[in-house]
Amino acid sequence: MSGKGDIVTGIKNRIQSAVANVLPAGVLARQHRKMAEPGTAKS
Repeated sequence: MSGKGDIVTGIKNRIQSAVANVLPAGVLARQHRKMAEPGTAKS
């Protein structure tokens, strides 16, 4: 919020962070909902 940069490790996380700055909030909410659904965790 203050314009300061964040440190993001991992290529997948870097891509998600970059895309999050471009996509509308509704699209991000749908993606998060899919990732947070019960039964989606990797075991």
